[in-house]
Amino acid sequence: MTGQMQARWGGAAAAVAVVGLAVYFSLVGWDAAQRWATVLGLFVGLAGLWIAVAGLRRGRRDAAGGQGVVGSSVGGGVAMVDGTCGNVRIRHTGGPGTAPVTPPAPGPAAPPGNGQTVSGSAVGGPVDQVRETGGDVDIEQGS
Repeated sequence: MTGQMQARWGGAAAAVAVVGLAVYFSLVGWDAAQRWATVLGLFVGLAGLWIAVAGLRRGRRDAAGGQGVVGSSVGGGVAMVDGTCGNVRIRHTGGPGTAPVTPPAPGPAAPPGNGQTVSGSAVGGPVDQVRETGGDVDIEQGS
C-alpha cells in the first residue's frame, strides 16, 4: 500500500471515529463522556508513540540505500523491483541479450542512493526499474 493510500484510509478512519465518538458521547452524557475521553486519550497517545517509532525505524531502513548496478558489464537485461504490493510480471522474449564486447571504462559512477541506479555500466538488454507501486505492473516486450 502506498503512502498516499495509507493517508487516505487513515483520514477516513479518523473521520468515522470522530463522528462515532461525538454521537456516543452525546448519548451517554457529558460527565461519562469526560471519563471515557480520558481513557481514550491515553490509548491515542500510546498509538501515536508507536506510529512515531515505526516511522523512525522505516526511515532508517529506507536510508540504508537502494538498488544499483554500478560499473558492470551485463550480458542480458537488468530488472529492479522495490516495495510492490501487487503482481509484477516482467517478460522479455526473443532469446538472451548480447554481451557487451568490452566492459565499460571506469568512470564517475554514482553509487546507488535511496533509489534505483544503473550507472557506469554496459547493458546488453533492457533496463526495467519498478519502485513503490500499489497495483499490478506488466512489462512485456518482444514477440
